[in-house]
Amino acid sequence: MNVADIDRGTKCRDILTVPGTDIVLPITRICGNLPGQTLLVTGGVHGGEYPGIEAAIRFAAGLDAERLRGAVVVVHLSNPLAFFAKSQYVVPQDGKNLNRVFPGKATGTMAERIAYAIATMAQEADYWVDLHGGDLHEALVPFAIYSDQGGSEVVEQARAMAEAYGIPYILESSAIGGGTYTSAARMGIPAILTEAGQVGQLDEEAVQIHLDGLENILRALGFVPEALAAQAPSQIFRQFMWTNAPETGLFYRAITAGQWIKKGDKAGQICNPYGDKVAEIQASQDGVVLFVATSLAINQGDPLFAVAAP
Repeated sequence: MNVADIDRGTKCRDILTVPGTDIVLPITRICGNLPGQTLLVTGGVHGGEYPGIEAAIRFAAGLDAERLRGAVVVVHLSNPLAFFAKSQYVVPQDGKNLNRVFPGKATGTMAERIAYAIATMAQEADYWVDLHGGDLHEALVPFAIYSDQGGSEVVEQARAMAEAYGIPYILESSAIGGGTYTSAARMGIPAILTEAGQVGQLDEEAVQIHLDGLENILRALGFVPEALAAQAPSQIFRQFMWTNAPETGLFYRAITAGQWIKKGDKAGQICNPYGDKVAEIQASQDGVVLFVATSLAINQGDPLFAVAAP
């Protein structure tokens, strides 16, 4: 990250180059007046999750270096290829989900190279916050995730970060292989992935959830002098079960994000273009629906919804 290359008390716009490509990622480096640790913030790992991208931009623009102890590095837009292609989940050039290939490969596919560039930079960070939200066809309730890997101290620090962020639902899980927060934990870096916003909308309330959460992180970790205000208790879940589409067709959902359901409850059905039911979809466990697909069109293997339980 080369934060040491800029003067204390200054802010610098820069770029992160992706090896073997002409892709550059916009970043801002803020170096505080006093020495300290380094926080990495990433937005736009999924190109259609706009509140996280906007929050990264505003956070970088609004953070005063004079107020800061240590350093903050913000990647405003981690996946510009997906963003400008308006692509849900995947990098169009290789069809891979960027948040499934961390820590990436320097000589890999496009998604793997982007992941490698970000993960290499992350090795110099002490903490990592990755900003997400509901993608183009995904409704969700705000929640935060941290990994159960990386050793007890890393897990405890990541849990404290998630609790400080101020989102009521928290998930302790490594169910998503190749994700930013799991990769970070394996590198010994406490990290959280935060979700706010849905269905590809630039929603001001969701942006503010992220901005408030980032301010809370700065306070909780001692990057700024202000004390962290008391947060409402969060509920921690440790089971996270995804349900994927067994067939291609039209998905008629019968559940909503935030709804508590029981195993066996009807979650929806998939029909063919004639309207005939080809698959009945049921909940596979008790718990709260953290996200659900909103697209009528669905392909076999696409995620339909995910349920979290204690």
